Amino acid sequence: MKRGLVLLLILLSCSASAQKKDSFWRDLNDFLNMRADKAYAKTDTNYVGRYPYHWDARLYYKTSGIHMLTTGVSDMNLSTGMSNRVGVGISYRGLGISYSKAIGRKLNLDLGLDTYGRHFCLEYTLRASTDLSGTIGNDGQSIAKNEWLLVSNNLNLFWSFNPRFSYAAAMKQTKIQRRSAGSVLIGFSWSLWDVFDTDVLLEKDVTDLSYRLLVDNYMYNRFSIGAGYGYNLVLGDKHWLIHASLIPMWTVFDFSVRWKEGERSYTGRPIGNHAFSGTARAGVYYRWGTRWSAGISSVVNQMTSFDQWNSKAVGRRYFGAQDWQARFTLTFRF
Repeated sequence: MKRGLVLLLILLSCSASAQKKDSFWRDLNDFLNMRADKAYAKTDTNYVGRYPYHWDARLYYKTSGIHMLTTGVSDMNLSTGMSNRVGVGISYRGLGISYSKAIGRKLNLDLGLDTYGRHFCLEYTLRASTDLSGTIGNDGQSIAKNEWLLVSNNLNLFWSFNPRFSYAAAMKQTKIQRRSAGSVLIGFSWSLWDVFDTDVLLEKDVTDLSYRLLVDNYMYNRFSIGAGYGYNLVLGDKHWLIHASLIPMWTVFDFSVRWKEGERSYTGRPIGNHAFSGTARAGVYYRWGTRWSAGISSVVNQMTSFDQWNSKAVGRRYFGAQDWQARFTLTFRF
């Protein structure tokens, strides 16, 4: 009898716990639906529509490349050439994460996080590549692929002034652009590029921050702001969408750091030096029904920074980098 009562109490407790969990998720979903409906009520539905689904999954096939040129602190001329990768992504209510990798190759991957709202947009990309070739060092020493690792971090924040223009429709197809529209865009961008000697790096515990002092390493960091314009052209009975945008930027602050044999060399470029960057995008997309869409898109990030003389008058210092990618995307909503 006692055992039966104990078992009954346990079952009632589990049932109550499950009901609380179900109630929490229902309340959360109702709250998110209320916020989405409130935002959509402010939208001109003649221009922007939404899908009747909260989730979408996508498959990627990407071709990307990086070129990096530096003089002054450390002379480098490195390029990855064309790197092909496959990947997957998933989004919930416009908040998405993606992952892609070169098949059968270590340390060649991309990880992305993004969200596109009515006005505000955020994109973050972490890219690692060992497909580098070129020269490095003041003596112009040639390097082989897999000998050096390039890790790049890119964060882009955008604000669209025209709510009839949907960046979400252009970048992720999480919204529907029903009529052609354009908008002035303002943006903030942050980039951190790190180049490591992989022969040393792979022998160290990378969770120990002191490993950097032991690795031949070059780092470039920049912060930029700018303004540009984007346009979505709708064709073919609202099934085709063509997007183009350009945001030139001024780099308000950037600096370079070089670690070599435990010694650190820092070069700062304060406001006023010649430092520019920019992001250009283009894409063509087609959707059928409300569940499926496919598209081809491209993104180019360009950075240039130089000053004629530094405080020790050793000559001109320069950093230039180009990061580009083109990808085919197949999206399914549910």
